[in-house]
Amino acid sequence: MKKLIVLLFMAFITISSYSQVTKLFESFETSVPPAGWRAINVSGTTVWNRVTAPLTASFGTLPAKHGTAVAFIQYQAPIGEDWLITSRINGITAGDSVVFWLVKQFSDGPYPYDSLLVRVSTTDSNQASFTQYAGSICVHCLPVGAPEIIWRRFSFPLTAWAGQSIFLSFVHKDTDGHGMVLDSIAVFGNDPTGITHDPNVTPTQFELYQNYPNPFNPVTKIKFDVPKSGFTTLKVYDATGSEVSTLVSDNLETGKYTVDFDASNLSSGIYYYRLESNGQIKTNKMSLVK
Repeated sequence: MKKLIVLLFMAFITISSYSQVTKLFESFETSVPPAGWRAINVSGTTVWNRVTAPLTASFGTLPAKHGTAVAFIQYQAPIGEDWLITSRINGITAGDSVVFWLVKQFSDGPYPYDSLLVRVSTTDSNQASFTQYAGSICVHCLPVGAPEIIWRRFSFPLTAWAGQSIFLSFVHKDTDGHGMVLDSIAVFGNDPTGITHDPNVTPTQFELYQNYPNPFNPVTKIKFDVPKSGFTTLKVYDATGSEVSTLVSDNLETGKYTVDFDASNLSSGIYYYRLESNGQIKTNKMSLVK
């Protein structure tokens, strides 16, 4: 009986570990702004830019939260306002959240007007469309000084936009005060279609299989093999190379996986799905016909 309980408990852990899907993940390894994102300078002269680790400047020395690069905005005088806007995030559901990591740039003075605003648009990525707020951070309220130069995790719920596709903007508002570093911006949510993992089979090689059915409308299954545990991503791109969906972005154990891809919000056409894990990459083509 004890053995049965243990097995059932382990099965529950296996299922619940992958009960969520990553709808957006960005660690700024390639560029700032990343492909499909926008950066808008409203006031001041500095802009969001890419900095590689180890991070060394007035904000101290520390590694990137994920990978080797971050998005950095310098403080500026007398004022500054700069926006970093995501690509479209499809299929928001109840329980979804935006999660990100922040480091406050070192400063030794109180600057009460410094803040980071996370705004929401349900239409497009134009600045005027961001009329709603997911949350805000009082940057000057965070402790200052070298011992406090650490990564801090922030999370805001997105349930208010369930059933919609959204854009997020990270707005740095500064009054001669603090810059900041952002990394590992993600939107996590409930997996409406599911990812299944068979841990009892150990693949011998890295493999990405042809989706089935193909052509499809609007749901198809994508299977892949991970022969070695590690950080794994599975992303979908349109024919222009723009990312339209992140299906997997997590540390996966060795095993065989199946992911359901729901393209209800996409138009008919050719799409590409790209699997990356432990430095290996494979890409396949699929066709959506509505």
